[in-house]
Amino acid sequence: MLVPRLTSMAALCRHRAPASTAAPVQSCLDPARPIAYPVRARRFAVSVPHRAMQASTGPTVTPAESAHIAALRADLRLPPGARVAVAMSGGVDSSTVAALLVEAGYEVFGLTARLYDVDRGDAPRAGTCCAPEDACDARFVAQHIGIRHYVVDERDIFRRTVIEPFVAAYGAGETPNPCVECNRTLKFDRLVQQARALGADALATGHYSRLGLDEDGLPKLQRGVDDSKDQSYFLHPLGPDAGRYLRFPLGAWTKADVRAHAARLGLPTAAKRESMDICFVGQSSVRAFVAQQAGALKGAIVDAAGTSLGRHEGLAGFTVGQRHGIPVQATRPDAPVQYVIDKRADGTLVIGGHEDLRISQVELKDCTWLSGQAPQAGQGVDVQVRHRGRAVPARVVRVDDAGVRVRLELQAALFGAARGQSGVLYQGDRVLGGGLIAEHTNAQSLVNK
Repeated sequence: MLVPRLTSMAALCRHRAPASTAAPVQSCLDPARPIAYPVRARRFAVSVPHRAMQASTGPTVTPAESAHIAALRADLRLPPGARVAVAMSGGVDSSTVAALLVEAGYEVFGLTARLYDVDRGDAPRAGTCCAPEDACDARFVAQHIGIRHYVVDERDIFRRTVIEPFVAAYGAGETPNPCVECNRTLKFDRLVQQARALGADALATGHYSRLGLDEDGLPKLQRGVDDSKDQSYFLHPLGPDAGRYLRFPLGAWTKADVRAHAARLGLPTAAKRESMDICFVGQSSVRAFVAQQAGALKGAIVDAAGTSLGRHEGLAGFTVGQRHGIPVQATRPDAPVQYVIDKRADGTLVIGGHEDLRISQVELKDCTWLSGQAPQAGQGVDVQVRHRGRAVPARVVRVDDAGVRVRLELQAALFGAARGQSGVLYQGDRVLGGGLIAEHTNAQSLVNK
């Protein structure tokens, strides 16, 4: 059994709490004896559990509240009273999930991953996902709704499995997606283990994707109802075991729905703005962060034919499809707009016209599949190669014996595919799985790495 490494909020919240009330750092060696942290007076307007938090044992609820409680229970596939852990990031989404589960009669506790060593200066800028202030907000929400809250010390593993590979990928000429790896390593592995060690029947998160079981009992991950918030692209590494254990209660909700319920329940985070950007890069840019960690990968700028056009100051500042900020001047006023069409491990930046971005084939590596089975050669799928991009039809042309490497032939126009980003396969709105883009061939065979 994994024994949770749990700490107090003293180090994370000391900028919000007087020194005299800060709790000492503690650890929990026995999951059966959870830590109850000292708390201080809240700075939020609502300082006692909301009436609706007592719905299952106290005051009656309105018909509308009863309807959403019934829908939530059906979605969770768990009887009232079951123990549910909630991955609490400190944002409005996970806060609302925790509050709604309490309202629906579940035994709830919160888990927040501590990802940064604030004493070493690793803390990200405020307003990004998982900043230290977010852990404080998660704690305040837990206090507000009357549940236990645990902080899981994942600083070392986050640096080893997310930050260091992120830096290494840029050094290899790739454009990594750390959110996918964070989901794979922390949410779908570490937090699932922690939740199970603490006796939870399920782990719920605030992701905007629908997750259930199909007729064969396999996880069925689908796009969220709110297209503008759908996060299924980031969730594709979900495997069969974690897929049966996780719950995404907000998959059929819009952001407006969530904020309305958060306000109804008086949550401190009801009006909190959304987190954006890569959380751990701090106050600087990605280029500056990578340069600080590993040095700037400077190099030549060439066109698709290999003609030298100039030099750049760091490969981490560019991604495939980018057209602004390229440090070369057009040779004539009527010259076509230039785009980044490739990045190479030796630091070379390749630029070209928009048509040079058109992709005909893409190969994925390190693939995982929700069913545990890879698609078959000849199967038709839709593939999406960036979070906000559209999925386009494709045909599977090759699958290796282990099912971890797949080549796709695109059957519609797709412009720009960056190595290191995820290629996610869909059947309709259902996620089949996916992997990292390892190779791509454009329609004119100009880029084939």
